[in-house]
Formats: sequence, C-alpha cells, structure tokens
Amino acid sequence: MSNIEYPKEILKSLEEYNINIKDFLPGHGKGAKLLLDFNKIKGMEEIEGVILKGKEIQNGIIADIIIKEGVKLEDPVHLCFGVNKETGVQEIFPRIIAEDNSEVTIQAHCSFPNATGLIHKMYSHFYIGKNCKFNYTETHYHGEKSGAIVAPVAQIYIGENSIFENNFTLTRGTVGKVKILLDIYAMKDSTIRSTVKAFGRTKNDSVRIRDSIFLEGENARSVLKMKAAAQNGGEVLMYGVTEGNAPKCNGHVECNEIVLGRGSICRARPFIRATDPEASVSHEASLGRFPQKWLDELKAKGLTEEEAIQILIEAMLGE
Repeated sequence: MSNIEYPKEILKSLEEYNINIKDFLPGHGKGAKLLLDFNKIKGMEEIEGVILKGKEIQNGIIADIIIKEGVKLEDPVHLCFGVNKETGVQEIFPRIIAEDNSEVTIQAHCSFPNATGLIHKMYSHFYIGKNCKFNYTETHYHGEKSGAIVAPVAQIYIGENSIFENNFTLTRGTVGKVKILLDIYAMKDSTIRSTVKAFGRTKNDSVRIRDSIFLEGENARSVLKMKAAAQNGGEVLMYGVTEGNAPKCNGHVECNEIVLGRGSICRARPFIRATDPEASVSHEASLGRFPQKWLDELKAKGLTEEEAIQILIEAMLGE
C-alpha cells in the first residue's frame, strides 16, 4: 500500500509529532494496522495474536481490536482515523480488548488537516483483562483553521494486577472545539498512569477534558497528570477526577496550566473523593504564567520573550 492510496495530508500530520509515517502503512514495518479515511477502511493488516475487524457505516466505522490471551507484542498496533474533507460528521465506534496476560502498545492518531466545519465523534470501549500491560498513546492534529469539533467518549475497564498507561496529546496545529470524556475503572492491584496534554493557540480554540479514574479494587493505584496552555485568547478547562472506593487504594491528580495573553483562559478542576476509610487520594494544581526568572534566563541567551515562552511551553507539554 502506498501513500497515494491513503490521503497524504492525513499521514503527513504524523510528522508534527515526530512519528514515522511508514509505521502506519500496511506492507511497511511490523505490527497490526488499521487506517480510516472518513467512512472508508483504506488499509488493514492483521498479525498473529491480533484480531482486527471493521465495518463501514454511513458516517464512519465500527471496529474491533482484540489482543489474544497471553500474546506479548513487541511492535505497536497502529491506528489512524482521519478525515480529509473540510466539513461533515464522522462517527467511530471502536471496541478494544486485551485478553488476560497480554502486553501491547497501541499508537493511535486522529487527523483532520482541512477542517473548517468538521465534526468528529468517537464512542469507544476498552476491556483490559488480568495481568496485562497496556499502553495507549493517542495524538491529534486538527488543522490550522480551528475548524474541527471533536467529541470522543471512552469507557475503560482495567482488570486485576494490570498496568494501563494512557497518553493523550493535542499540541500541534489549532484545536477548534474539543470536549473529551474519559472514565477509567481500576480493579484490584491495578496501576493507572494517565497523562493529558493540550494547547489552545487561538481565540477560536476551546478545550474541555474530563479524565476520571475510579479506584474500585483493593490496592489499586493511579496518577493522573493534566498539562495545558492557552494563548492568544484560547480557552482550556482540565477536569481531573479520582475516586478511592476500595481499601488501600491510592490516587493522585496533578494539574498544571499556563495562561498567556489577554483573553486567554485556563481552568483546572481537580476533584477527589474517598468512600473507603482506608483509601488515600490527593491533588495539586497550578495556574498562571511562567516565572519571570525562567524568561530572563532564556532572553539572556539572545531569545525574544515570545521565543522564550514558546520554548517553555514546548518543554512543559513535552515532558
């Protein structure tokens, strides 16, 4: 399969995150792959131990991704869901299952390079079995015109003694309107590490992300980190939730946001709750401008203040 068969602009945005385009193309490299352009499956490649099934529907796709019991994958599963059109409505319904004792990394990318009035909706379900190691990394690119409306919803179940790492990044291009709802349920002895990063660059960019972790099993543990920046009138709201609902569970929420320029707005709402007397849940949050000392040190090296600010944003969001 060549780049010509799958829209170049959708794939090209991978380079914004220093990701090799060829890794996503069937016939290149290793690992299972699924590529979607609006409502058409443009590429699919299964490997031993991984089941990929997709059904095209009017505005998108219904997809199953299953990692079989005991399978330990060295190469990531690559998913690319994109729309090359300027307008329209895309709806994606993925179900991702990792059976017991499996290990996998899923690298997903959503790209809408030409969006001027495009709506993307995703309703996903994850089921992670017992004794699994599951890494899910998702990057987004919404073009340069703030013309995307993106509203994914995910329900995620993490089985006993499993490790789940979630990384969501939306820091390249413009955001448009984004509303993300993510619920993670952690069973006994599981470990959750979730990191969310977003950058609202213009007055037309609005980001609202609610990442919720529910510690439902004894000795479940979690760390939720939310990092954001708003500039030139952009708006960001990070709502980090952790509930301790079982004995000896431990969770922490950390929100860090930088606001730059008049009219820009950053809001952080860490919410913690414990319903078990042996649970421990904590939070910390910081909002505002970079310390002047950091700016002065960079300016002393010959950078303008604007250049210094951009370097500090890149450093915070790239951590």
